[in-house]
Amino acid sequence: MNKSFSKNRISKMDSLTAYILPVLVSIGDYIAIIIAEAVAFYLCIFFMPKDFYMDIPKSYFYLWVPAVFIFFLFYAGTHKRMVPYWEKIKDIFCANFYSIIAAIFILYLIHEDITRISRLYVALLFIFSLIFLYSIRQIIISICNRLDILKEPVIFIGGGKVTEAVIKFYNNNNCFGIKVVGIIDDDFSSEYLKQRYPLFKGIDRAAEYIKKSNVKTVIIAKTRLDRNSLKELLTNIQFLVRNLAFIPNIIGTPIANLDVRRIYRDDIVLLNIKNNLAYMRNRVIKRIFDIIMGLIICIPAVPILILCYFWVKFDSRGPVFFNAKRIGKDGKEFTCYKFRSMYMNSDKILADYLAKNPEAKAEWDEFQKLHDFDPRVTNAGRIMRKTSLDELPQLLNVLKGEMSLVGPRPYLPREIGKMGEYYKIIISTVPGITGYWQVNGRSDVTFEGRLKMDNWYIYNWSVWMDMVLLFKTIKAVFFSKGAV
Repeated sequence: MNKSFSKNRISKMDSLTAYILPVLVSIGDYIAIIIAEAVAFYLCIFFMPKDFYMDIPKSYFYLWVPAVFIFFLFYAGTHKRMVPYWEKIKDIFCANFYSIIAAIFILYLIHEDITRISRLYVALLFIFSLIFLYSIRQIIISICNRLDILKEPVIFIGGGKVTEAVIKFYNNNNCFGIKVVGIIDDDFSSEYLKQRYPLFKGIDRAAEYIKKSNVKTVIIAKTRLDRNSLKELLTNIQFLVRNLAFIPNIIGTPIANLDVRRIYRDDIVLLNIKNNLAYMRNRVIKRIFDIIMGLIICIPAVPILILCYFWVKFDSRGPVFFNAKRIGKDGKEFTCYKFRSMYMNSDKILADYLAKNPEAKAEWDEFQKLHDFDPRVTNAGRIMRKTSLDELPQLLNVLKGEMSLVGPRPYLPREIGKMGEYYKIIISTVPGITGYWQVNGRSDVTFEGRLKMDNWYIYNWSVWMDMVLLFKTIKAVFFSKGAV
């Protein structure tokens, strides 16, 4: 507990992260844009007629376009470290969109003939700049985190589960990690923090510790502080740091769509919580997104569907498809299409197996799944479930409007009694092929855990979240992180 801060080392660390990281990210952005321009150009030449000619000035290719992109990316704050990955994707998308418009406008201002720039080139540049910007940034993040460099030095006030959750989030969610310099509290309740980080006793001495450390970022994660204690703490340390954040005691409240409104005269903060899926326009946007992305996914999925059809047909006796009833929007049942992955007498096989294996029965009672071995599953089914290929026919449910690409789990009618208070909110929207719980644990999550995650997704929905969850689903499938 009696540790001391290394002021000089922390000061140098903070200077490095404050100045080197934006430069490093900008270099990565420049490389990403140049590659995107080149790929878009050569693909455009390949797909256009042979007599097509497109001339892009070198100054425009190597200077103006990258400069415009880097300006908007920097202006959108995409170089900042402590930003969740889904917000980062949204910021990059918006910066990318404005950059394309600005680049075309600059081309017009420098009196270049914009009719020589193909619309296909502009569309391809938009798509590939998004891909390469995000990919190269993720490579930089991965390298920095692996080498444990360029992390933001942070002091936490609060030694409980909230601090633990914040640290785990920033170190495990595709963003630049944080360097925990120390944790200050009067009482440390988290064993995780006790085993890993320097602890300092006494919140009343927080200003003294922070001044000695020279750390410029402090997070107050002591949610049980009363108003006067919090005000006093903020007053004592605010002038010592550049970045001061505190976590209000609203844990469990939907926060993804939270708007902060300020009433300056009386120092009042108004937190406006929006239920996005309650707005008709957002339900229409989600439906359009499902149709467009569903049709795009169907193109490469057709040959895979055909192969899986014959694979299931010749692997075991029974129908190729398992068309089960599921709970849809407003509690209406619908037929959910899947490739059959179990033997025909699966209920009897399961009952016999659970009767002979009490450990498996306990696992079934908790998760409603068997993780290591399920005697009902066929040889083809084991592989298809591991890669989620058995759920590809649900694309038809998506196009019919019975399901969404992303949404809560399609629950069984027999599970209604177990859903409790979550039932009403879950049936307020259509279920999804994938969802928040599938990419944050998949079959490793308990039944109640799935309900909580589905509830969180519905309250916090945004189109950006759907895009991120689709991307993370692809990663989860390729790395076989549990079966859906």
